[in-house]
Amino acid sequence: MGAGKEVGRSALLLDFGDRVLLDYGVKLGPEKTEYPIPPQTNLDAAIISHAHLDHSGHLPSLFTNNHCLSFMTSPTLETSKLLWLDSLKIAGFEGFDSGYSKEEIGKVERFTFELGYKRQVNVTERTALEFYDAGHIVGSALTKLYLPSGKTLLYTGDFNAAETRLHHKADLKCGKINYLIMESTYGDRDHPSRKETEKAFAESVIDTLDHGGHALVSAFAVGRSQELIDVLEEYKLNVPVYLDGMGQKAARIMLKYPNAFKNPKFLQRALKKARWVQNEQMRKKAVKDPCVIVTTSGMLQGGPIQYYIKKLYNDENSRIFLTGYQVEGTPGRQLLESGKITVDKMPVDVKMKVERYDFSAHSDRTSLLHTVDKLSPEKIILVHGDAQVAESFRQELAGNGFEVFAPRVGDEIDL
Repeated sequence: MGAGKEVGRSALLLDFGDRVLLDYGVKLGPEKTEYPIPPQTNLDAAIISHAHLDHSGHLPSLFTNNHCLSFMTSPTLETSKLLWLDSLKIAGFEGFDSGYSKEEIGKVERFTFELGYKRQVNVTERTALEFYDAGHIVGSALTKLYLPSGKTLLYTGDFNAAETRLHHKADLKCGKINYLIMESTYGDRDHPSRKETEKAFAESVIDTLDHGGHALVSAFAVGRSQELIDVLEEYKLNVPVYLDGMGQKAARIMLKYPNAFKNPKFLQRALKKARWVQNEQMRKKAVKDPCVIVTTSGMLQGGPIQYYIKKLYNDENSRIFLTGYQVEGTPGRQLLESGKITVDKMPVDVKMKVERYDFSAHSDRTSLLHTVDKLSPEKIILVHGDAQVAESFRQELAGNGFEVFAPRVGDEIDL
């Protein structure tokens, strides 16, 4: 129903007598939001792998006329609610219909069964579910289904089979798997060493400060903002580190779940030491003297970063750090490709240095291959990857002897 040979609007419908929906997200483009194909059937269950909007963003719309049970971890429900309410607010500002209201968000909460890892529950009379840690963001889960046929299916959602600063690697000790539905976002390349990326990022931030500039760090609200605050704490900068934007609310949720992190005490300390921007006065103070500002949005599409860019784009001593994937057509991609950004509806040349760092929380090609080898499924379905990447990775896996599908949106596969 979505994320077939594309990244965004993840949604898959399993129909084996019982009808189970895996994720129901949106695809946020620069011009418009794209939605998954709506299910034309009554659902028995909806399972959400994690809170990012491309996996959870359209779930409340199902509750306008469908009251199926939904299943997710507690951090996923809490973080998703934060993002749903923010989406409603943006829809109100921009005058478009999000497809749901606060009432539907309330219904999702009432009909959601919150589930921890490694705890098997029945989602229907004939089908059981078990979550495993996906290592992607707080609460992210690999979904294992025990089907009526006696076969098992694992849906990865977004997962990371390598450790990151905040999270342990995905828990792939999930027993026999017959069918594997796996993301293929980075099926064509590997990430650079995480330690080296953190070191290069921190050294560039320090160099910026040494030259009297501001280090303006663009970051996603959930996971990335907090990880970067954590990295910067290790390098003991002797200037203020500000946290602005929705990363603050996401941080408050994350701190409620210390068991989700490798070193929760260090993360708590780093976030406590950061200066949380509360008002316009603090923003004005932040742009006066050299400092680090970690803020949303991660692709420069909105949020407080717009204020800081407006104030600093002409400063050759300052730098802007892009720390996540920049979707085609977004201001972040425009900045990378042209060195320009729109300020007060006018394109301007940015004199700040622009740097991009790969802090991805997805598995790379080597990790994906390792996952397939470890689980050794009978059949593999690749989702959540650009068309070219998904197809080339499908061919590589097929060459290794696996039966592999890389479906488009709307395709049906008979297992």
